[in-house]
Amino acid sequence: MRSIAVIVLLFATQAAAEGPQSTVIADISGLGAEGVAALKSQAHWSVEMGTEMLLSIDASQRDQWLKRDGVRDGFGPLNRDEVWIRDHVCVHQAQMPALGTVGGFEVLRQPPAMIRYAKAHAIPGTDVPADGVIAREARNEPGGLKRAKSLPSVQSLVDRVDAERWFQTMSLLAAFNRNSFSPTLTSARDWILSSFEGAALRTEVFNYQMPSITSCTPATAPINLSNPIGRKIGERFPDEWIVVGAHYDSRNSARCDGTANAQPGANDNASGCAGVIELARIFADVPTQRSILFMCYSGEEQGLWGSRRYVEALQANGDIAKVKHMINLDMLGFDAGGTLDARVETNATHAALLTQYRNAATTYAPELNLITSSNTGGGSDHWYFLGAGVPAVFTWENGASIYPHYHQSTDTPANMTRARELAGGILKMDTAMLAEVAILGATFANGFE
Repeated sequence: MRSIAVIVLLFATQAAAEGPQSTVIADISGLGAEGVAALKSQAHWSVEMGTEMLLSIDASQRDQWLKRDGVRDGFGPLNRDEVWIRDHVCVHQAQMPALGTVGGFEVLRQPPAMIRYAKAHAIPGTDVPADGVIAREARNEPGGLKRAKSLPSVQSLVDRVDAERWFQTMSLLAAFNRNSFSPTLTSARDWILSSFEGAALRTEVFNYQMPSITSCTPATAPINLSNPIGRKIGERFPDEWIVVGAHYDSRNSARCDGTANAQPGANDNASGCAGVIELARIFADVPTQRSILFMCYSGEEQGLWGSRRYVEALQANGDIAKVKHMINLDMLGFDAGGTLDARVETNATHAALLTQYRNAATTYAPELNLITSSNTGGGSDHWYFLGAGVPAVFTWENGASIYPHYHQSTDTPANMTRARELAGGILKMDTAMLAEVAILGATFANGFE
């Protein structure tokens, strides 16, 4: 059997409190469903987090566990009901530091009362799900990976993905100071609009006001911002929309820095906005049944304001029912371990979408090591679409915590390891799904069939 690196955060439940407990972390990448189940059977409780698993074990067995290949020490004794798991978030959102990272997720110890409060007030993160699964690597799904025969019409679109063109677009965007308070954000917006025009899209701008940000120092005044949009009209169902979005604003370690201080935001999130532009180019001359709205949001780094205000406007005018699917791209270009780990997230309501994305990746982007999760958090622009009932997904690298230049002035194209390979694979998967929901799926009454 291959070596197993166990990142396991084990929580000592009251039912298993006969003696002192401890935790270990194991690498479960490619272990398979049976191998993962065998590990879980040896623990009091466990949390599966994609490529790694947190396990609660007897303290007396800790040394034996650590002798196994790929197993490392955990976070000491933990109770299941005091574990809080989140994607890496900004300091202003999370005053409590994490114990460490497991499979791209951060693990915290919190009093159970605090966890109940966090859940009630939508604080980013989650407790341990009943099934103990936060995210699952596709290779560890029951039945394993099954690659279907590609459709020639879809494959021809996937073959249009140009990772080098995407990289150059991302690099051009990274040259702009795109902080929401920067006077050059408008120049970046206009450049995005010109790119949409070059892809034969009808362009428009969604204007809104971002309120005062009290967590900035000093607090900011309300400002006017805008989202550039390129619209492709569907031939059969023009009033059924697929939204492909990403935020185009950036930041450095100072959240509200509108000066000329460096804040290239290459990975976060010139990479995602460049991905939206790349998808627009791919579909430029392709007739679609449904309309596709390609858009890039501002104000994300201050609290998802661009996507929030857009969704609120759709709800107010009744157009939210027109949105049949939303694909969000945010941080596509950093491969931490050389395995091209990529993650697709949604919520439990739309968990069935994960199978479709997994099949799309397996068939059209087999180079990806795909991880899926129905425990998505509110850290990116899919969040308010989900809240409005839209089937939305978040496609990205395996978590912000793996990127050492996150929200730093060093977030430059040069620091994005294997960017072309990872982003290219994610864009192939998204292209296949976009073909399904905008072209093929639109031929069915219910869609997504």
